Amino acid sequence: MLELNIKAFQLILECSTKNNSYHKKEVCGYKPHNQMSDFNAKAMQEERIQLYGDYYTNKIPKRMPVSMTVAHHILAEMAGINFFDFQFDYSLLIDQVEKVCEILYSDNCPIGSGTTRNPSSYQILESQAFQMGSKGFVQHPEVIGMLEDEYDELIADPYAAILEKVIPRQHKAIGMDDPVKRGNAVHLGIQARLDDGAALAGTVRSLVERFGYYPGPPAGSSAPTTAAPYDFIADQLRSFSEISKDVRRNRNKVIAACEALYPLMFIYGLPPSPDLRGSVSMPLHMPTYMREKDFVEVWLPTYRRMAEQYAARGVRVNSFNEHDWMRYLDILQDLPAGNIMRFEYGDPKLIKEKLGKKFFIGGLYPTLYVKTLSKEANIAKVKELLDTMLPGGGYLFGFDKGALILSDIPFETYCAIAETARDYSVYDNPGQSFGTPLNIENFALEETPKLVSKYAFDWGEFKKQYPYTPDFAQKRFEDYHHSMFRYYLSLLH
Repeated sequence: MLELNIKAFQLILECSTKNNSYHKKEVCGYKPHNQMSDFNAKAMQEERIQLYGDYYTNKIPKRMPVSMTVAHHILAEMAGINFFDFQFDYSLLIDQVEKVCEILYSDNCPIGSGTTRNPSSYQILESQAFQMGSKGFVQHPEVIGMLEDEYDELIADPYAAILEKVIPRQHKAIGMDDPVKRGNAVHLGIQARLDDGAALAGTVRSLVERFGYYPGPPAGSSAPTTAAPYDFIADQLRSFSEISKDVRRNRNKVIAACEALYPLMFIYGLPPSPDLRGSVSMPLHMPTYMREKDFVEVWLPTYRRMAEQYAARGVRVNSFNEHDWMRYLDILQDLPAGNIMRFEYGDPKLIKEKLGKKFFIGGLYPTLYVKTLSKEANIAKVKELLDTMLPGGGYLFGFDKGALILSDIPFETYCAIAETARDYSVYDNPGQSFGTPLNIENFALEETPKLVSKYAFDWGEFKKQYPYTPDFAQKRFEDYHHSMFRYYLSLLH
């Protein structure tokens, strides 16, 4: 299959136990403590599976699961590897990956197996949407993939508009004028991404078993990151500045475009095998930069519909609410229960008070603290946040943003934060129910959206052309086309 090999990119792995540590080596001058000689990986993994299983089924766990991550750039910096080099061969990080796992406590594997934003793939595609900067980071500049006078084309056939207009502008090698170059670029881009994803995948799988990390939710219960329709338009089609003008000048067309894109965003994020332990991720970009009236009337309707229809199918939305959502807390209260809301900024006490009984909450710990405060001060700050967020269940400790370089997270402090979160988050009422289950509202199930486009696969037409193809082959061909749909959409996420 030409699928993006989601498993390779999404080993969402996890691990932990109170007062237990199996750290062995020294990393960046930090010498671990609480070493164990009788570490039992299988027993620890079973405990972690129980922790996450309880948490996501609204049952107070023995303690809060702890999820820590270390970005690939930080691993490279630790290992003394050039930022440019490792992104063309992620296997260069393997030795450092193992060292970090031996010192940093986490209930999930702290190292991801890969990323879809790999420079090799984007260079093959001649991308203007994702470009390697001079400091070794793949950046997303503000670019325009759709012109103001092309809204009607997008509304009429959004998938065709994406294939014919947006992608050729954002990724020049997939232009419409040279079919041979386009075909080669798609094939090479897919292969490069698969290779990059596979470079660490085997190592990560091995670490999950060696260290007893949480193996992640059941296969097929999570999906790639999708987007609210308005955010998708702003991010890759019209740009931040232009969408802000469009809302004033072409308000009705923006609303119609959101409705037209809803099926694509929904299909792209729909997991094949929903489970309460899985989710679909959605970073929410634009609302905090909008007037409340525009947020409610233009942005919110299609997002709310997505969340309700995912909930009706047993799919949990895991949103990252970027920037400061405090003025929208009352509106968020009306969204479907049982979803995960991770926050970048905000008042933890008020967020807990207004949203904690209905939603799972995450984030809110400033990465700036790790960089600027002492280890002891960070330990105190972690406890202060947990004192607010832990009572009643439903919180997962997390940072406001991901660290980019090693100086963002002095490692001794980072490890101390992980151990504090683990040891301080023990509940005295494990097994008690908390929060509000997913889809308690019992939303009416709509028919699953279909991809309607001149480029959509039609089995009936295919069968007319190839009448000897057996009917049992239908799913196979549909899966091929769905994989290609996912690839094209992934280029704009």
